[in-house]
Amino acid sequence: MTVRSWIETWRVRVGFDTPPDNTARRLNRPYPAAVTEAMLEAGKASRATTSSASRRDLLVALTLSDLRARYGRGGWQVMKWLLDPFFATGVYLVLVTYVVDRPGPAPGLSIACATVPFQLIIASVVNGLSSVQMRHSIVLNTRFDRTMIPLAGVITETIVCGSSLILLVVMMAAYSVAPTIAILWLPLVILVTILVSLSIAYPASLIGVWWPDLRTFVLSAVRTLFFVAPGLVALSQVPSGAQKWLKLNPLTGIFEAYRSVLLYGERPAAWELLYPTAFAIILLALIVPLYRSEQRQFAKMVEG
Repeated sequence: MTVRSWIETWRVRVGFDTPPDNTARRLNRPYPAAVTEAMLEAGKASRATTSSASRRDLLVALTLSDLRARYGRGGWQVMKWLLDPFFATGVYLVLVTYVVDRPGPAPGLSIACATVPFQLIIASVVNGLSSVQMRHSIVLNTRFDRTMIPLAGVITETIVCGSSLILLVVMMAAYSVAPTIAILWLPLVILVTILVSLSIAYPASLIGVWWPDLRTFVLSAVRTLFFVAPGLVALSQVPSGAQKWLKLNPLTGIFEAYRSVLLYGERPAAWELLYPTAFAIILLALIVPLYRSEQRQFAKMVEG
C-alpha cells in the first residue's frame, strides 16, 4: 500500500471522505492485524515525550507484532523451533559418535551446549535480515525509533528459543549428569548469548536493507562460525595447536561456558564470558551509531 492510499484510507476512517467501492472492501484490514497494532502503538509512542516509558511501550508493541507475524499462524512454527535443536543435536551426535568417532564424555549434552545457544544466534540473524522489510508498512508511514527493530527481533527469538532449554534438561537426565552449584552461572551465560545475538542482529538488519541479495551468503557465513568453533566436540578434544585459533571465534567462549556450567559442573573461565562480551560491546559501539544515522533512509530503501 502506498502512502497516498494509506492517507485516503485514513481520511475515510475519520469521516472526511466517502470510500470508493475498492477502498470500502479494504477498510476493515488495510494491513495485517499485527502490523496495524504496531503502527498504532508506534505512532502513539512517537507522539509521546521521549522517555523510557514510551520506548518500552514501543519495544513491547514491536515484539508482540513480531511474535504474531512470525509465530501466530499456527503452532507448527513454534514446534519447529522447539524441535530444531533436537534434530540438529541428533544428527551431530550420530556424526561425532559413529563417523568421526570422537564422542567424548556425554556427547549429546556436549553438542546440545552448542546447538541451543547457536539456535538463538542464527534465529536472531534470520530475523534481523528481514526485520526492516517485514515492517515496511510502519517504516513507510510512521515515525518511530527504528533502532528498536533489531532489539525487538532478538527479544522475539529469545522468547521462542527459550523453550529449547528443555533439550539441556533432557540431555542432563539422559546422561545422568547432576546439576551443581555452578548452574547458578547459567543466567549470566544466557545473558551473554543474548548480547552476542543482539550485536550480530544490527549489522544483519543493515545488510538486509542495503544488500538483500546477500542474505543467503550471510546465513552461510554464520553457520560456518558454528563449525569453526568447538560445536561438535569440546575444546579440550581439539588439538592444542588449533585451540588458540578457535578461541578467536566468540562462539567458542559461549559454547564452552555452557559446557562448564552444565557438563563439567564448574564456573566458566573468565575468557569464556569476557571475550564474547567484549566482542559484542565493540560491535554494538561500531554499528548502532551507523544504524541510527541510516534509519532515516529506510523508507526510501524498503520495498513496499
